[in-house]
Amino acid sequence: MLIDNLSLYLEEKKFLKDLEEKSRSLKIPVISIETGAFLEFAVLLKKPKKLLEIGCGNGFSTYFLVKNLKICSSYTGIDLSKSRLFLAESFIRERFHGVEMEFISGNALDVIVDLDKKFDFVFIDAAKFEYPGYLEVILKKLNKGALIIADNIFYNGKIFSQTPLRHDKKSVKGIKEYLKMITSNNMITTELIDIGDGLAISIYGDGPDG
Repeated sequence: MLIDNLSLYLEEKKFLKDLEEKSRSLKIPVISIETGAFLEFAVLLKKPKKLLEIGCGNGFSTYFLVKNLKICSSYTGIDLSKSRLFLAESFIRERFHGVEMEFISGNALDVIVDLDKKFDFVFIDAAKFEYPGYLEVILKKLNKGALIIADNIFYNGKIFSQTPLRHDKKSVKGIKEYLKMITSNNMITTELIDIGDGLAISIYGDGPDG
């Protein structure tokens, strides 16, 4: 049994590494495998009933999020690119069965407002300059104790630069504003973790006023 499990682990590791390299060669932004492993573990511990992903891309990050979802749980993925969303939905539905899944094309700022559900787990990895806006709309769609994980908080180290390049300024400003929002909100407890390109891990309803 142990040998079989190790073989499956090695097969999955190679599969994910190949997929990561293929995605990057096609210039499709994807999370690091280390970040994916963290998400996989977070879902395993949190056991969310309703999970939201803002920016599912080609489904690479979605794989780690959905892998440990229980059959009675649901996943909602949003992406602005219809072509990448198609890849994500095809890829994930082929590999996972029994979990309720919904893939929606559009700007998350508009889509989330119309969602008739509340979430226990949110992963954010989309346009960095819109991070503050994402937080504003999802706060109305969270159950108490919901986990919010935002990726690329370090933005390849550019968040620490005093003079970011012109084309990075909007993204850097968005991330800084997001960090300010999650650390000043009394309903949110936040920790930053140095995994991948930096993760902001927040718990809603866990602050002094929660």
